[in-house]
Amino acid sequence: MLNKLRQIKKKITRTLFYFLTLGLTAVFFAFIIFTPVSNIFTRFLVRDFKNSFDNPVEYKFNINPGRILISSVFPGINFIEQNEQNQNQNNNGVNPPFTRDGGADINIKSSEENYNYNPYENINENILIADDDSILSIYDLYELYGSASGVKIEDAAPSYLSDNDIPSDNFRITPGNYSRQQTKTPGLHLLNGVSFDVDLYDYLNREYPIGKFEPEKKEEPVILILNTHTTESYVEDGTHYYSPPFTAGRTTDLNKNVALVSTELRKKLEEYNIPVIQSTRIHDEISFRDSYIRSLETKNEYLEKYPSIKYIIDVHRDSIIAPDGEKFRPAIKINGREAAQLMLVVGTDDGGAYHPNWRDNLTFAVHLQQKMNDRYPMLARPIYVRNARFNQHVTTGTIILEVGSCGSSFSEALYSADLFGQCLAELILENNK
Repeated sequence: MLNKLRQIKKKITRTLFYFLTLGLTAVFFAFIIFTPVSNIFTRFLVRDFKNSFDNPVEYKFNINPGRILISSVFPGINFIEQNEQNQNQNNNGVNPPFTRDGGADINIKSSEENYNYNPYENINENILIADDDSILSIYDLYELYGSASGVKIEDAAPSYLSDNDIPSDNFRITPGNYSRQQTKTPGLHLLNGVSFDVDLYDYLNREYPIGKFEPEKKEEPVILILNTHTTESYVEDGTHYYSPPFTAGRTTDLNKNVALVSTELRKKLEEYNIPVIQSTRIHDEISFRDSYIRSLETKNEYLEKYPSIKYIIDVHRDSIIAPDGEKFRPAIKINGREAAQLMLVVGTDDGGAYHPNWRDNLTFAVHLQQKMNDRYPMLARPIYVRNARFNQHVTTGTIILEVGSCGSSFSEALYSADLFGQCLAELILENNK
């Protein structure tokens, strides 16, 4: 009996050793074989799976089983992602020292040239560039744009505190001109976040893509204004520094978040007798990651109830924060009053999401950017073209409007909404004749 037990024990031991050896051998060969194979295979899949992983708002669920499967079976996907990050660092010299909502680094290009972007460095310094007399100093541009547009942009630099005025253990909120304007005629500038080339001037020459409407039919709204990230907030007026751990403020109080900016925009459009409707639904309180899923539901509800809607403006507040805690606020003085600079964000199908008519949205955005350049030069930041669609597939007149940043004040944001509303209304009415 004792011998039988010993024999059984030996058999079990040999069996376990056999399977352990077999398993280790399989893992070894899988690592040797499948890693290089996966590097090739995932190059055909990485864009779609990576986008669905990094931008789950484009899909019905936060979890993408395909992404998990591919990541598990083909470890080269991680190698490709790391390689892409290293390549971006090589292209830019350094990583952009700030993050936006979602922490996405961006690669900044303009229609005329590529820039190595650094918010610490203002390319529009008060320095006259001698080798090209079409490029002016920033204050020469202020004077030139002011006389050309009839808007006084004199003394346009926003308020700035010296280091001695900031208490210890506090972080600076630094203003800056992020318009990228340098030439006598305000140009169209681009932040290119997609894999293909985009020339904004080609889109400026395209036919305006949005149909006409009947302004007298007030019960048929033409514009829907909402906020996917409704809780995004600003700092109080006169705030030039802050103490940690506060970074980007959020609140559900509709009188203290970006919904208030949307209300100001709605009122301005109503002054031009354009039928407009506003949703104040909070989409990001329960889950920030699911906010685009809920805002898409809101858009579809309004489009079903009001098929007359042609434009959807999704109002946001940007976040620009350096790793050391310094925050930045895109600002410019117009008519002696500080305004938060604005950025239009246009989604595409570059990440694989269904969005066949994104070029119409970009055409609308480019025409709108040109109108802002004509009316209020330096109010607008470059147009940001992204590889996610941001629910912009529902109409050809849908854009994201980033009003200022987490360092901007409420008065700056509200003033900019007023200026933007004028530009949007004029563009719409000019193309409705």
